[in-house]
Amino acid sequence: MEHYQDLLLKKSLPLSEQVVEAYYRYPRHLFVPEYSVQEAYEDAPLLLYKKGDYVSTISQPSFVMRILDMLQLAPGMKVFELGAGSGWNTALLAHIVGEQGRVISSEIIPEVADRARGILDQMRITNAKVFTGDGFEGYEAEAPYDRVIFTAGSSEMPEKIFAQLKDDGLMVFVRKQDKKNDMLELIKKSNGQPHVLNSIPCSFVSVNRDAESRLNDGTL
Repeated sequence: MEHYQDLLLKKSLPLSEQVVEAYYRYPRHLFVPEYSVQEAYEDAPLLLYKKGDYVSTISQPSFVMRILDMLQLAPGMKVFELGAGSGWNTALLAHIVGEQGRVISSEIIPEVADRARGILDQMRITNAKVFTGDGFEGYEAEAPYDRVIFTAGSSEMPEKIFAQLKDDGLMVFVRKQDKKNDMLELIKKSNGQPHVLNSIPCSFVSVNRDAESRLNDGTL
């Protein structure tokens, strides 16, 4: 296991010490038990769930860690995450912000949310909460947030979530564009307005907000 971990980390460097520490504290293979250890440490996304229009993946690990570095996280911060998925990114965030910090993560697919909660409970991570629902609404009860991170893409700017971000806070948003690459944007909120600091081509699954299709499919 450590051999595969070390090989993946070597590909992902340079990274901050806090991200490297979180990576070893919560090994990726524990969040994808349906895959072999070798598969878990390939630098590629893995499918977690697919039914109808609903797809959930665990993202390419080197990119996950790069994004965490971009967020400039610090102990005591409160983070909102759209798309809990496997719970791996949630666990990494929770470790970096520490016991005085807090991570609120949304997941629209009930089966995936239950899975993430179960793994986080097994890990005894108490400063993270996964709720089942439309992440585009944010989570007003715990606002404001120091950081926001999207793990799925959208062509629509998340106004409600942005309103819950503190001024001078940072948000990683995945912007879907017709017939073009997705763009991962690092956005700073300054005087209530969004300012894009960095933009990187990427590929993410789409945010899904349509609950009716799940009701018709009988999976809600």
